[in-house]
Amino acid sequence: MGTIAYHWDFSVIWEYRDVLLKGLRITLLIALLTILLGVAGGIVLALLRASRLRGLALAVGAVIELVRAVPPLVLLVWIYYCLPILTGLSFSAFHTAVLALAVYSAVFYAEIFRAGIQSIEKGYLEAAHSVGMSRWQILRRIVGPLAFQKIFPPLVSQCVLVVKNTSLVGYVAVADILYQGQQISVQAFRPMEVLTAVAVMFLVIIVPLTVAANLMESHYRRKYYG
Repeated sequence: MGTIAYHWDFSVIWEYRDVLLKGLRITLLIALLTILLGVAGGIVLALLRASRLRGLALAVGAVIELVRAVPPLVLLVWIYYCLPILTGLSFSAFHTAVLALAVYSAVFYAEIFRAGIQSIEKGYLEAAHSVGMSRWQILRRIVGPLAFQKIFPPLVSQCVLVVKNTSLVGYVAVADILYQGQQISVQAFRPMEVLTAVAVMFLVIIVPLTVAANLMESHYRRKYYG
């Protein structure tokens, strides 16, 4: 059976360029807000999980494992549809998307930060205590810089995953790049061209981010390890 010849026509991309660029801006904004809130939440969760209060540490650990076990799309839809019914709190589709993705990413950032903190050899901490450094000084001057070396690669990988997860927000009608692409495909009857352009836009975002992260990691290792 022969294949059907398909005649590509990318003029539709130029025709709908403003709509696609608007969707791209929304995707980037959601990704940026999610990363900022997720990192901040992850730091807080990691510190709470490392608390000397065993009950608090166990409770935070249980919450982290619970959220990690839920697919991000399920969490997104649950917050959008179920949370208002249970609590009376309702958010716009955009704010729901940011909240859901930030909560979901925060638990992964928390585990990344916790692993970095736990990788610090006890000798460094004992030496810091011996010279009278406070816990905050140890965290800022010793634990932070040393842990950063360990967590940088998985931290970047999680940021890339956040960008990819933004493609889910169309399920609650947030007009991100994929949602706009799907709408254009229906209107213009050119799904191949439009969805290919959407894929290229994601590549344009993610590939430079990954390359830049690899270059920064290499520079950091050369600087401190020769």
